[in-house]
Amino acid sequence: MSVYGTGQMTIPAPEEQRLIQQQEELRKACELVEQRTAELDAVIENMPHGVYIATPDGKVRSNHWARMMSGDYFPPEVKTLERALAGESSTETVRTPYRWICSVASPIFQDGKIVGGVAVNTDVTQARLQDEALRKSEKLAAVGQLASSIAHEINNPLEAITNLLYLVQESQSMEEVKEYARLAQTELARVTEITLQTLRFHRQQSTPVEVDLAELLRTVMTLYTGRLLVRSLDVEMKLNNSPPVLCFEGEIRQVVNNLVRNALDAMSKGGRLLVRVHPQTDWVNGRKGARLTIADTGEGVAPQIMEHLFEPFQTTKELSGTGLGLWVSKGIISKHGGCIRMRTRRGLCHGTVFTVWLPLDGGPNLAAGAD
Repeated sequence: MSVYGTGQMTIPAPEEQRLIQQQEELRKACELVEQRTAELDAVIENMPHGVYIATPDGKVRSNHWARMMSGDYFPPEVKTLERALAGESSTETVRTPYRWICSVASPIFQDGKIVGGVAVNTDVTQARLQDEALRKSEKLAAVGQLASSIAHEINNPLEAITNLLYLVQESQSMEEVKEYARLAQTELARVTEITLQTLRFHRQQSTPVEVDLAELLRTVMTLYTGRLLVRSLDVEMKLNNSPPVLCFEGEIRQVVNNLVRNALDAMSKGGRLLVRVHPQTDWVNGRKGARLTIADTGEGVAPQIMEHLFEPFQTTKELSGTGLGLWVSKGIISKHGGCIRMRTRRGLCHGTVFTVWLPLDGGPNLAAGAD
């Protein structure tokens, strides 16, 4: 039996042994906690991502990658951490003076209660630069693919002008000369229009403008007049009166051109092309917009392609396609706050339908797109 203090209290030996054992177990548990905490600290500190951990009392802890990413710039995860502490998960990509950072934040729950928030920042600068390079290359490829069509469209009126000038030289009648000159002016106007439509693909805008989608469709279709005649394709255009859409005209023109070109490529043996635009309100949120439809009677899209249709480098054109057109188009439509969808059928009554919905107000991302 052991005696503690002044001898007024005695603890039996078995009880003393139990207390000593408990103390030893507590010491080992504390050591284990310290070890696990040190391991967790090492993992957080050495993660190749910026990590921020916030507690409800406003304290924020970060690793060295986070401090290196943010530098002297106000860290982009502050707002996401605030939302995380409020119980909301979020993802946003922001641009600092030196890099692009993707910040993913989520609340930390313990026993059903929020005890903190965590934000993980990833440097996506190289990915953004690569995506931008791909988009630029796709735009150049789109213009390059138009070259043959444009050359054909310009060559036809130039041949007509050459013939008309010959007739002017040979004609003895002033009335005939005037008529030939009028026809030559008409052909020159056609060349001018084709040239202007081509230049619009290169035009860069710093701010969005209101665009008449029906007129945009008409001008794009003029670039394919020759191909339509050569392939004997039937074209049905339903361009209902639609309010102007706030957008970057060059980018929407690129999307329309891409969809029309794909539709024509799918009908190498003839067929029917439907181009339609009309007002449509999004029934989910009540936003007013315009819906563009481009449908063809081609052979349809194979199921294995459909699963990855809007991913980069997916193409059915083998060597003649870049595989970037639909990926870039989806990015442009998303930036404008809209959506793009596709339906296809193979076999009997085959064909493919692409629909694009755009809000009239342009969506909230246009300002960021301009930046």
